[in-house]
Amino acid sequence: MTHTPAEPRRYRLDAMLSRPPVPADESFRTPTRADLPLLGALMWDAYRGTPDERDAGDGVASATEEIRLTFDGEHGPFVPEASFVAEEDGRLVAAALVTVWRGTPLLAFVFTASSHTGRGLARRLIRAAMGALAELGYDRLSLAVTEDNARARTLYESMGFAPV
Repeated sequence: MTHTPAEPRRYRLDAMLSRPPVPADESFRTPTRADLPLLGALMWDAYRGTPDERDAGDGVASATEEIRLTFDGEHGPFVPEASFVAEEDGRLVAAALVTVWRGTPLLAFVFTASSHTGRGLARRLIRAAMGALAELGYDRLSLAVTEDNARARTLYESMGFAPV
């Protein structure tokens, strides 16, 4: 008999976007479809062994498919103007992907290479997304956080995200 793990418990957090918006971080760029394989590999690396591993599926191929679905609107229309990747030495090391779900911007995914955690990349990417969304006229950003992911919850709460 195979035991299927229970779906992780998640809850919604929202943050109000500042006016004037946060200045753009020129060290980031917008992800493109050409980045899909790299984003999938990055997501798998970042999520493997965490409370969010299930979101990445069972390997790089399924993580890449999840990213493709995000680009294709699975979680609402993809917002490339508010989605960013960070690179180091020509390699993707972190990403924040934003969609609009039911009229509200959603931080669909944010992930950092395991070799680059703790450097503030996720915080900077989220700030960049928030600034871009404010420039686009939005007043809030939502996300869903896994209850068991204390590290992510701490980051989001420190950035002004609060339960809805």
